[in-house]
Amino acid sequence: MGFGRDLRNSHEGLLKLQDWELKLLETVKRFMTLRVKSDKEYAALLLSLSQQSERPDTADYVSTVSKSWAQVVRQTEQLGHVMRSHADELNCGPLHRLAALIRDKQQVKKSYQNLHQQLESQHHKVTRSDLDKLKATYRQLSRDATAAKDKYREALAGVKKIIMRQKDYYEASP
Repeated sequence: MGFGRDLRNSHEGLLKLQDWELKLLETVKRFMTLRVKSDKEYAALLLSLSQQSERPDTADYVSTVSKSWAQVVRQTEQLGHVMRSHADELNCGPLHRLAALIRDKQQVKKSYQNLHQQLESQHHKVTRSDLDKLKATYRQLSRDATAAKDKYREALAGVKKIIMRQKDYYEASP
């Protein structure tokens, strides 16, 4: 099925994915920060503009034009207040949650890297240290088997000598 082959580069792939996600979240955070800043500046400019404009309410004459102008000024001021409150809400809500999410992702990545390092260390210990111990045991057992084989051959040679002597003895006796 290729399960092992698919996992060979999974650690590097996962780290790349985590890095990419963190980079994207940082980009979104920068965008949102700039958005809050520009919305606040825009709101301040709208409010300043509405404060500086001439109010037709105090004019001597009331006409449809002056009513329209008063409506434009009021709407501009309201838009300034709305933009400022939206910028404040964006700054307090999603932007802070995004910063917390980035911190959490960084902590998860760090934990993952530490855990992976521990697993790699254990894997190295098991595969290398234990394998070396098994090899040493195998070599010792191989030497013991060779020594036992040599003793067996010596004993067999001794038995053959005894058998030959006994054969010679019985053949020589009448």
